[in-house]
Amino acid sequence: MKNKILIAFILITTTMFSACDKEEVIMYKEDPTVYFGEYSRSYTFLENLEKIEIGYDTIKIPLQISGSAVNYEREVLAETAIGDTLHTATTDMYDIIKGYIPTNEYKGYIPVRVNYSTALDDSIYNIRIRLVPNKDFPGVDLLGYTFTISLTNKIAQPSNWNRLKNYFGPYSNSWYRYILKVTGLTSIPYWSTNGSMDKNNPDPEKWTMTLYEVKAYAAMVKDELEKYNQKHPNNPLIHEDGPEKGKPVTMP
Repeated sequence: MKNKILIAFILITTTMFSACDKEEVIMYKEDPTVYFGEYSRSYTFLENLEKIEIGYDTIKIPLQISGSAVNYEREVLAETAIGDTLHTATTDMYDIIKGYIPTNEYKGYIPVRVNYSTALDDSIYNIRIRLVPNKDFPGVDLLGYTFTISLTNKIAQPSNWNRLKNYFGPYSNSWYRYILKVTGLTSIPYWSTNGSMDKNNPDPEKWTMTLYEVKAYAAMVKDELEKYNQKHPNNPLIHEDGPEKGKPVTMP
């Protein structure tokens, strides 16, 4: 009798745990979700002069997913954030193109074509974009962000300056213009230590510069800054605009 009771208890307990396991699997099953790999991007045709002649350029906005990679390509859709007060770009300035997460990948891009306009020569326009649910990704915007592209043909603070300031110091348009003049570059595409080879780089096609390279350019600029200040002991190079306006330019 005791053996029968013991066997019955074991069967009931096993059934209960099995049911709990199934319930737990169901409870934690989530729809695949796609979200932006960056918060914002600034773009100026001044850094891409050849694109002015063509009339447009294409920005690849990085995407990431939660959930598992799958053995087929998945579509990602986005739209203008209609009603967003920060959105100022006109419809002729951009086109949002369908994006994809490639087969067996956790990252992808959604392309946005930006069109040159003379209105960009003296103004900055914001394009505000949000992701749209579809059959491949019922869940979107895991972090609740609306992506911003700041579009202009003026010199403007690049979106990676938070990483560059460790080598070039505080930002101003006049200082950035000086940096580009000294280096002969149209931009400083640095994001992380190993450039395009860094697995955490959100856009390896854009952020190609390595730590070694950015340090070398910073040393070049610092040398020229010291020479300038030596020639103008009573009139050192200053920030001509921005929060640092009127202050001498300094580098770490």
